Amino acid sequence: MVGRPLSALLQFHHLDRSPLRDEDPSHPLQKALSAEGRNTYLIQAPSTLANDPEKLRLIKRSVSWRLIIQMNQGFVLLIFRDLDPLEKALARQRQFIDNLAHELRTPLAIITGNLHRLKRKEQFSDNIRQSLSDATAETQRMATLVDNLLLLSELDTDYRRWKLQIDDLRAFIDQWTFKLSSDLRSCLQVDVANEADDYQVIVDQDAFHLILDHLLDNSRRFCNSKPLIQIRLIQAESHIELQFIDNGPGIQSNEQCVAVFDRFTRVQEHRNADMTDGGGLGLSLVKSLIEGMGGSASCSSPQAPASSGPKGLVVTLRFPRPKSFTDMTNSV
Repeated sequence: MVGRPLSALLQFHHLDRSPLRDEDPSHPLQKALSAEGRNTYLIQAPSTLANDPEKLRLIKRSVSWRLIIQMNQGFVLLIFRDLDPLEKALARQRQFIDNLAHELRTPLAIITGNLHRLKRKEQFSDNIRQSLSDATAETQRMATLVDNLLLLSELDTDYRRWKLQIDDLRAFIDQWTFKLSSDLRSCLQVDVANEADDYQVIVDQDAFHLILDHLLDNSRRFCNSKPLIQIRLIQAESHIELQFIDNGPGIQSNEQCVAVFDRFTRVQEHRNADMTDGGGLGLSLVKSLIEGMGGSASCSSPQAPASSGPKGLVVTLRFPRPKSFTDMTNSV
């Protein structure tokens, strides 16, 4: 099998049975060029003829990939795992969360609608109106929590269909900031380390939009004064770094820097009292989404001012840079 292209041995398919081309950014060979990772695919059995797509014999496998460099040559290590036992457990978990979300969404929608109607009535005192506003905010928080749990369930079970493409990170951030309110835009500052650098990355636009929304929401919760947020882009040899820096209190220990990405983790001591409590899933979703795109996330708090701008929490995202196929990845 040495020297033969991978596509001659087996073919990858998305979970909806659509074929996955070798040059597609979501193909394991492409993703291995930027980072290690794992995902679930349908694999076409070697004995299957591809005359009729509906009759293809496809088996579901968890695939891990890693780029190995030895003797100045590159090799891609692919590991295939049987998903049958794990798949059943994850399917039960996903079904439970789907059912729970369905049961919660309807009453939450009814409560929210009734609260909005009550707020329009003029005979209520200011105290009652404030109570209605608080109740509305809490129901909205619950609805967001349900949506986030569903998204995490998709990511945990590899059920999300990624739409990876090569995109300009700087242009996407400009589009995202343009859609924000004028008050939020006034809090943001985008800093590009070198205007001449290329900031092309492999990204899923919907996932990246959610990442930026969650990072902004997290910063607003912990900046007691007017938030000041800097988005800094830095080009590295193998990836692009995006630093999301706010002017909040930051995090004082390395243990907390790791723990903030755990689910349902909330740092209450510095939370903005004017905002409703979050669900503790925002940064966990950020980490899961960026890892699903082949990147990584970390956080820190600078102890001493290194430059002008905010000096609070620093969330660093590392995006894989696109690379073309080479002979070393066409053979296994």
